[in-house]
Amino acid sequence: MKSRLKYSLNLCLIATALVLVSCGKKENKVNSSISGSSPFYTGNSALNTSVGSTIINQVQSIKANVSCMNGYRLTNDVSFYVQGGIVASNKIGGNWQSGFLTNGTINKLWIGVSAYRDLMFVTQVVNGSQVVGFNVTLSFCELKNTYSTLPSIISNERALRNFAAPYGIVLDSNTYCGYSVVDLAMNTVITSERNLSNPYSPPNAQIPTSFTKPTCNGQF
Repeated sequence: MKSRLKYSLNLCLIATALVLVSCGKKENKVNSSISGSSPFYTGNSALNTSVGSTIINQVQSIKANVSCMNGYRLTNDVSFYVQGGIVASNKIGGNWQSGFLTNGTINKLWIGVSAYRDLMFVTQVVNGSQVVGFNVTLSFCELKNTYSTLPSIISNERALRNFAAPYGIVLDSNTYCGYSVVDLAMNTVITSERNLSNPYSPPNAQIPTSFTKPTCNGQF
């Protein structure tokens, strides 16, 4: 299977200043019900701020305007989170769990893109001045089977689970395009699970995908 390599993609949005928003102390909360759908909607309590509204609009705009190179964009996103997660000044990592961390306020967005125009949305969750953790939300494109008569390897009928970023995710906080960018998330891995209701569905497959920064406004 062909590995998904890093690729620069031209994504141009109107720059919007992001303002840090703090909140009171809460228990750690994870919304597992949105692990397989988009968390970027106005009813998400972690995005119930002016910054959150900007992030929702940016994500929706990018998804609407970035077409997959082959096949369709999957209907549902898939989300994973890590508590803490800071491993260096500009790198995050750890044991990613299925779900979306909603303890506190999301105050920052980073965007990455793969060679096949899969999208990675990294969000930071804060509680006051404390970083609670990070979410990674992935919007994948269909990955067709080498054998055209067989079902696709990544599709709406197959679940995506067990995300790992063995080399960490390097973040860049420059906001030339109104959002920050993923410098590099090399050889991330996610498992595409067989659809047991379809006898022709291919077996479970580990999908390697690298994400890097988009090109925007001539800055990258």
